[in-house]
This record gives sequence, structure tokens and C-alpha cells, in this order.
Amino acid sequence: MAGHGSEVVIPEFRVKYRDVFSLRNLYIMMHELLLEEGWAGSDGSREGDDVEILYSENVYQKGIHRGGKELWFWWRLQKLPEGKYSSYFKNFLDIDAHVVYLQNVEIVNQGKKMTAQNAEIEMFFRAKIKKDYTGAWGKHWMLKYVKPIYEARIVNQEIDKREKELWRDVYRIQAKLKQYLGLRNYVATTEPFFAKQYGYEE
Repeated sequence: MAGHGSEVVIPEFRVKYRDVFSLRNLYIMMHELLLEEGWAGSDGSREGDDVEILYSENVYQKGIHRGGKELWFWWRLQKLPEGKYSSYFKNFLDIDAHVVYLQNVEIVNQGKKMTAQNAEIEMFFRAKIKKDYTGAWGKHWMLKYVKPIYEARIVNQEIDKREKELWRDVYRIQAKLKQYLGLRNYVATTEPFFAKQYGYEE
């Protein structure tokens, strides 16, 4: 974990998976999970309508490339932490998803034919804490000089505590995604999550 001036950056998490899955169901599952975890969109909306800031799609023919669609989608989220000094800190989470070689396939699940996707997906989770996120201290003629002392002597332990909490929050999200996709986690999670493995089951 590293601090960069007014930000504390949490180490990046990555999840990579290649197999048959339902991209639509994965998309919905992640969106609902983030809202349940208390994350809001980039403008603070708790409905999550403004989570996605980019969606890009390209189609490639088979040749040198393996063919299929390539997708990018970027989500930007924020979360106001609770407790002491909550007006001084805000958590931010960037999720970038990259999908390649995506092709629709027909599968039979529970005796029913349905369309799924065969693709490779990689998701990146980058989180950080912003200190004085409103800029009130940094812009104030006097408080901007007090700010370094305030952070070093008063809220230093709180910063360390919030770093660990945010790391756990993001770890839990990527762990649930791995569990949804049937991937292994090397650190046990304390909260059970019994998601459908492929997202097809009812």
C-alpha cells in the first residue's frame, strides 16, 4: 500500500478467466454486488446508473487474430466511509474489464438451449483513499499549513486503519467474482457467497 500525497493507493487486484460463461449475467452480478457493498456511481448515485464511463466494442475476423469481439468497459465508483473523520476521507474504486475472442455459443443447461459466450475476460481492480477529498483544507489560507501536521499526528492511525479496510473490501469483491467463475482463492474469505458457477442456473 502506498501513499501519494493526497491519495493512498491500494495494491491492484486482477482476475483472469477463459471459458464459457454468460457475460450478461456476470455484468449484472457485479453491478448488484457493488451496490450491495455500498459503492455508488461517479456522481454519488446509489442507483448505480452512472457507474460505467466507457464501453468499447470491436469485431475481428479470423485470421492472424483468433476472431470474435473485443470489449472494454470501465466502471468508476466511490464510497463515503463511515465513522470518525468520515468527512475527510473518501474511497474510490476503478474497475476495468477487457474481454477478447468473444463468440456466442449455444449450450444446453437443465434441458434448455440458451446462448452464452466463449471468451477470455480480465478485470482490474484499483482502489484508493482520497484525503481532504473536498479540498476544503488544501484551499483554506490557514488550514493548508496545518494539514500535514493534522495527518501526521492526528489521523495517521485512522489512515492505516482505512487502508486495511479498503483492501479487505476490494479483496472480498474480487474473491466473490472468482467464486462466481469457479476460480481458486488463496486466502479464505469470511463471508460465504453461493453464486451460480456459470450464471445460467435458475
